[in-house]
This record gives sequence, structure tokens and C-alpha cells, in this order.
Amino acid sequence: MGFKENLRAKIHLDSLLRKAVHSIKEPPEKRLVDKELTREILDMTDFEYRKGTNLHLYVRPLENGIMEILVLDNELPIYHTTVADVTLRKSPHWQDVFSIRNIRRIMNDQDIIVSRGKESLKRVHAVALGRLDLTYTRDDLDQLIREGMTGLEQGSSAKVREALDLFFELLGFQAVYFASLEPDLQMFGRSAPQAGATRSFEHLIILNEKSLTLGLRKGAFSRTNDSDLEWIAHYAQKQKRADLQGAEVFEFLADLALAQERRYPQPSAVLAESRI
Repeated sequence: MGFKENLRAKIHLDSLLRKAVHSIKEPPEKRLVDKELTREILDMTDFEYRKGTNLHLYVRPLENGIMEILVLDNELPIYHTTVADVTLRKSPHWQDVFSIRNIRRIMNDQDIIVSRGKESLKRVHAVALGRLDLTYTRDDLDQLIREGMTGLEQGSSAKVREALDLFFELLGFQAVYFASLEPDLQMFGRSAPQAGATRSFEHLIILNEKSLTLGLRKGAFSRTNDSDLEWIAHYAQKQKRADLQGAEVFEFLADLALAQERRYPQPSAVLAESRI
């Protein structure tokens, strides 16, 4: 797959992780896991399915005969051991319990456990991310620019949003909400370096989905700054102009992406967003 397709896959993968994490019900003794979501994430990895005795296992080789093994149950444990060892511990035959050594292994998995629950989901998510080539070039970004411009020319809000969403994923932009604004206005920015207790953003992007107009105000802004709020109100009333408009916004976002390290993702923001 090309860069755009891989970036789409990354966005989908992050969405699956958020949903799967939020599906886990606690406390542990009553934990419930959405297995279909978990399978979707596993399908994007090199884990292979193996059906054991009363077990659903996903395995991948490590070294020296050791496997990384996820047991698809409500605990979601990941082990570093062999399939035979996991089968003994998780689904023993009655003959196995006549061995003291086996009983100890069945009762205690601390020697092989790597993670459980949410930590296992994060681990599998990281494995899936590692299989995506998310490096990019100017040509890759030019493709996103062209698609965004085509969306503006054709009046296609879907194409404009897709191009913006891909740039936002690269650059860490997020929706920013202001009270008492027109419902058709959507605003986005990325967190600016903290200069104080109040959270601020930089490079405010304003999309009007009704008129399909796109503007960008350069620099820092805050939802608690009166002059920033006044500017936004005037912009909404067409009394202020943005620093950049239309296709210029996509060009600016591409320049920002080229100015940062051309390997994506950085440590995934999805984990912070999910508070896991």
C-alpha cells in the first residue's frame, strides 16, 4: 500500500484501539472484552490464529522456539512461551494435575506473562503499527494537496474533510470547540507549547461545511483570550479575513509536515486520548 492508504489504515487502527479499550468492563473478575474488535486489530498484525483445546490462540514466533501468544478470552493475556505450555496452563487435561510441577505452572503464570487486558491491546496495536510504512515524501503530500483542492473545486465536503483529516493525523491537529458559534463552523488546531496554566493552540483552521470555505489563522490562540474570541466572532460574521484561504491552507499544512521528522507516527496520541 502507498502512504495515503497506510495513513488511512493507521487512523482505522487507532479507532479500533479506542473502541476496544472502552469496551473492556472492569473489575477484572467480571472483565468483558469485545472480541470482534480485538480480532480486527489482530488481523492487521503477523499473529496467526490457532485453535487449541477450548482455546483461541494468536501466535507469532520470537526466537529459540519461543512464541508470543495471545489468548483471546476476557483476560486477553499475552505470554512468551510455547503453545504446549499455554495449553497446559489454560486448558489442562485431568492427567496433568497429578504432577506437582504442572500444578504450580497452572496456578501461577508469572514466569511467562507479558501483559493482560488493555496493556495487551496496546501491545497488539503497536505490532500492527510497526507493519505500516508511514514515511512520506513531498510527492505524497502533493497528492493530499491535489485531493483537497479537487474537493474545494467540486464542492465535495467529503473530499475536503478526508484531505484535512489525513493532514491532521500527521500534524496532531484536533477539533477545538467554541461556544455560541454558527453550527456550520468547525475549528481545528494543535496544542502549542505551554506558556502557562491556560491551554493554548496554534494555527487555527476554520472550515465552513455549508459554504465549503476554508481559512487558517497563523500563530497561537486560546479559548480564554478575549481578543482571539473577538477575532473568531468577526470572522464568522465575515468582518475578518484569515491569513490563508482555500488551497493555501493545504499548502501550509504540507510545509508543516515537511518541516517535521518524515517518519510517522510519533508516540501515538491515541493512547493519551483514550486515557489508557
